Amino acid sequence: MAGGAVRDGRVTLVDGVPHRDGRPFFSVGVNYHPSPTGCDYWREWDGARIDDDFGRMAAAGIGTVRFFVFWADFEPEEGGYDPVMTDRLRELAGAAGRHGLSCLPSLLTIWMNGQRFDPPWRNGRDLWRDAELLERQRAFVRHIATALRDAPNVLAYDLGDEVIHVDSASSATLGADEVRAWWGTLADAIRTADPQAVVLQANEASAVLGGHAFRPEHAGPLDVVGLHGFPVWSPFHIESVAARKATAFVPYLVRRGSAHRPVYVDELGSYGCDEATAAGYLRAAAHSAFAAGAVGTAVWCWQDFTTGRKPYALRPNERRVGLVAADGREKPALAEYRAFARRVTGELAGFRPLPAPVGVFVPEDGPGDDAGYLTPSGSDAPAAFYAHLLLQQAHLPYEFTHRGARLERHALVICPSVRQLSLPERRRLERYVTSGGVLLYSTGSLLDGAGDEELFGIRIRDFTLAADTHADFTWAGVRYPLRWEPGPVPVIDAAGAEVLAAFADGSPALTRRRLGEGVVHYLNAPLEAQLNAPYRLREAAWHRLYAAVAEAAGVHPPLTADDPAVETTVLGRGDERCGVVVNHAPEPVRTTVRRRSAGGTPRATERLRLEAKGVRLLFWQAGAAAGTSGPRERPKERQS
Repeated sequence: MAGGAVRDGRVTLVDGVPHRDGRPFFSVGVNYHPSPTGCDYWREWDGARIDDDFGRMAAAGIGTVRFFVFWADFEPEEGGYDPVMTDRLRELAGAAGRHGLSCLPSLLTIWMNGQRFDPPWRNGRDLWRDAELLERQRAFVRHIATALRDAPNVLAYDLGDEVIHVDSASSATLGADEVRAWWGTLADAIRTADPQAVVLQANEASAVLGGHAFRPEHAGPLDVVGLHGFPVWSPFHIESVAARKATAFVPYLVRRGSAHRPVYVDELGSYGCDEATAAGYLRAAAHSAFAAGAVGTAVWCWQDFTTGRKPYALRPNERRVGLVAADGREKPALAEYRAFARRVTGELAGFRPLPAPVGVFVPEDGPGDDAGYLTPSGSDAPAAFYAHLLLQQAHLPYEFTHRGARLERHALVICPSVRQLSLPERRRLERYVTSGGVLLYSTGSLLDGAGDEELFGIRIRDFTLAADTHADFTWAGVRYPLRWEPGPVPVIDAAGAEVLAAFADGSPALTRRRLGEGVVHYLNAPLEAQLNAPYRLREAAWHRLYAAVAEAAGVHPPLTADDPAVETTVLGRGDERCGVVVNHAPEPVRTTVRRRSAGGTPRATERLRLEAKGVRLLFWQAGAAAGTSGPRERPKERQS
């Protein structure tokens, strides 16, 4: 709601979807420090400058400003709040409201751009285990929420941006119960002061990929999960900011987090590239994140900085990633974000992901702390990311499952390169298959990940270190070359399962077994995990395996494109459908988009030319009869 004063603009969540004034709401935001003062702006206050910046944001179609409440500024002495800072906080919120901007304050700000802005009185005390310091945090967030509770334009409160890095050694040792207790204590303090509050806590990609407990699956005390991920900081061998994987990274995080809580991408953007590359990245990544189900985005950041003080003295490259240059010039990325804002607050408003026929099952529980040598080596993180990429390339609608979800809602469940599958998880999968589901399982470990006779109809014969005997397999006319990590390679025999493909030594590579009312496929190779290498995705049509299994399971993509670099996601708003078509490639493509008609055949087609990282929206009505016109671009539409 940019461009006009916010009145009763508080947001509520309805079935996980933000609503304002009874209508679905998507937050289009930016992260903000004033350019001349950077992180010092509370002490070197320039209200006129802030008001001008907010006016320019609103004119660009931005609706939310995320800003940072530096704890050291607001509580300079333990237990004593600076009333001048509190007044400035209210002034900032008021200025934002006059320009139609919602506020997303990040509380307990200590960590910023890789450096600490610590209250001097903390003296290194543990944020999570020191009882007195925990009480100070509780009182502080309550103080801020009390100051803002009458502001009509508070979107949400962020407990603390990337606060895990204030003391990463300590945060890494916290268990899930301790994290939930910390989140719950602070969230309750905010809600006591401001009963309308929506509460989140923002972390970088390690919340999904790392080993700490600040994860979406533990975020029960929060209303929303804040996530951000930049392609340059990724364990997935993303080849460049312009690469296909780069713009698929943030939507992957959105899909992982959305299995548990609504996801706000509170830092979106790129480092280490020129302005044209940054603009293309933002165009594709923002639209793809929206299609994945994000409830908001906030670009990092509003303007390049002229200040050279902390943290920019040590990290000068942080000064050059704004949507606006230091001299006020609009960069190409701002034009892209303006177009994105116009779409998601206009014709795309209210469109959301539809129920997905494909589920991705990733075990949430790792081995116990005392597992020692019994813990399988490696990481499960790459497998799930590459499963996401293969499903995207196969144009299969999917979602990640979670412990409380009913697998039976999915016609097909994929269990990608899992290194450890517990007995309860195996039994859960067995119940799903026997009740009529189709399972595709790829192994990730000789002992803890390999399947069994009861579920898969195979048994382990032995292992081998001669990986060349398992170097590839061919199925349905596609050859799949494999790269095994050093270590034991499982050799299996069929024990009731049908062999669909074999390795060079004659042992099964891919099997199929009918179990009860369903079917289970067993792939004796970590297909997804071994894709984690530069340019590996280009070496074979890996997604064809997913597509073939889905076809056999009766799962048909509602919208496809000839080029696997082109994402096709169908969203719904009542009986309306929108196909969000995103070219993740760094070069233009010409492709044919096909939509299944109501009767399944024939398929209507649309020929598209998409620029590098280009986006197209296609609209139609659900249930259109066979033979009617295909996806059509609205006359007012243009390629983004």
